[in-house]
Amino acid sequence: MNYRVINLLDAPVDLYARTQGIVEAFQLDLGVAPLSVSQFFAPPTNGRFLITEDGATDVTCVATCPQFITELTPFADDGLVHTVVVYRSGDSRSAFDLWELPTAASAGNANALTEPDPSTGLVIVTAVALTDADFGLRLGFDGVPGCQSPANDSEVLVGGNQTPPFAYDGAMSDVLLYDNQDRDCTGSPVGGPFTIVGGPGTRTHLVLHGSPGSIGAVVVPMEGDVEPDPTDEASDDSVRDLAIEAMAAGLVGELGLPDDQAQCAGGLIVDALGLELLVVDGALVDLDSLPSEAQSLASDALVQSIEICGIDPAVLSG
Repeated sequence: MNYRVINLLDAPVDLYARTQGIVEAFQLDLGVAPLSVSQFFAPPTNGRFLITEDGATDVTCVATCPQFITELTPFADDGLVHTVVVYRSGDSRSAFDLWELPTAASAGNANALTEPDPSTGLVIVTAVALTDADFGLRLGFDGVPGCQSPANDSEVLVGGNQTPPFAYDGAMSDVLLYDNQDRDCTGSPVGGPFTIVGGPGTRTHLVLHGSPGSIGAVVVPMEGDVEPDPTDEASDDSVRDLAIEAMAAGLVGELGLPDDQAQCAGGLIVDALGLELLVVDGALVDLDSLPSEAQSLASDALVQSIEICGIDPAVLSG
């Protein structure tokens, strides 16, 4: 599983991976700043992804842990790619886990995001951090008459814990938000414009915060949505880069390797296994699900990385 964080709190947060059973914690990233987006990280197999307040010390705590904001346990039906929105709800710090590649078993859950559409770009709106909009908002695109309806045929408005997808034409569009009583979206917008770039086959997070009249947004593209053309070498390079990033995040989380060594070793493993085996539907497969022959190739590549990438052998033997 791969996790990244969008921090909508007014203070930084720290990220850790934790094991179950005898609890150990591994530092992933410290001081993820407000309104920023972390890179992807992968907790160890059967591990958990932990988000704490900035500077938390007892990260192996197992009971009464007020410094913890959320601790997430991966489930197969939720898919391999998670974007976690951390925000304030009243007096509490909360987290909303968005599943970018859920399985069919998770359909209908607000956390499960709509799959990409090769014919159009999608912007998926998350508004859990929006205040003073209890009855929802309407969405429009600059230069397109009228309010837009979600692409999944629902009639929900923007707001609450809903994650409605909206289709737009072309390679980019500017999103505008309107009061829920403005049924034609002809009045003054209460938010936006927020520029979305991507086009057919892509999805983009539009994560809102603030309140009508002073709405802010974090705009984040989802990873690996467009199916690469096998004849397009540039697309292959892009998918390889994504696979290496995901592999490196796993090595940082599981082995505690520095970023540069993890990137180097991740590249060796990806090239040893090949993209056809590693990437399915734009996401990195779970290495534990690969046949033993492939796992052996990955292990051999990791051993080679000791000399090539300057990795301490003790890290791998431990």
